[in-house]
Amino acid sequence: MKLECLHADTCLPDYWGGHHLAHVQIPVYRGMTLKAIKESIRDELCMGAVCGSDEIATLLSADLVTDEKRADQVTRAAYAAVNRIKPVKKGQRRFFTDLEEQDEDYEPVYAYFVFEEQ
Repeated sequence: MKLECLHADTCLPDYWGGHHLAHVQIPVYRGMTLKAIKESIRDELCMGAVCGSDEIATLLSADLVTDEKRADQVTRAAYAAVNRIKPVKKGQRRFFTDLEEQDEDYEPVYAYFVFEEQ
């Protein structure tokens, strides 16, 4: 099994319409590095904070999995997909640079990443 981790949207949580495929949301800030993005996605996977209504979402988020072999396979594929994320612009080092600077009273902006089977 091979998954791809795709950036679906960046917005305030009220504007995210959701997705049927397995997906995670991470808080983002102006100038975030790719390393920080990947770490945040991995943290969401580790906590099982995966949404969606497909089998992959269920296997990545369920506490009680009946098919442990399949769950392990999907989990490994999800982590591998995160490790393969590359910037669209070669050499880009900072992301979400169009976001405003955040102060103490800011409402967090989230990036949503979808896992799609290849």
